[in-house]
Amino acid sequence: MVSRRTIALLLGSALVIGYVQYDTVSGPFKPTLTVENNDTTAYQLSAYTVESREQAMYLNFEVTTRDGEHRLKTLSQLIWPDGDRNVTLADDGVPTQQITVAPGETVTTTIDGWTRGDVTVYLGEKVADNGTHVYTRVRTCPRTGQEHSLTVEEAGTSGSATCA
Repeated sequence: MVSRRTIALLLGSALVIGYVQYDTVSGPFKPTLTVENNDTTAYQLSAYTVESREQAMYLNFEVTTRDGEHRLKTLSQLIWPDGDRNVTLADDGVPTQQITVAPGETVTTTIDGWTRGDVTVYLGEKVADNGTHVYTRVRTCPRTGQEHSLTVEEAGTSGSATCA
């Protein structure tokens, strides 16, 4: 026969494990990202997590400009795509995640490295066009249960975010 103490320990352990993976009110702990590619070329999406929106705007990226010049730009300079290519994070210690989405593919993933209160930055590049930067979004949500989505089409990109 199993003792009440053993049952209590098992239930307590299950609750702790459940809390680590899920916020009991809001759903999954880490933000989820769904990227749908309705274009005829592949896209690479990079996700970065930082502590604040201000910190996000000062992230440094190495880029190749339209004119072929290699230079450093902050995220605040990349908010509106301007034909930059090969956008690469230059700062150390920033949790980074990259996914490539083929034409006609839909990919859903969780954003690793995110902790409650962090800001998520997304940068999208068109793979077939020498990695041309086409998309930037900064998502701020202090709660768990976030759902971010991006749809890529030949005519452009659209996205949404739900902050539970």
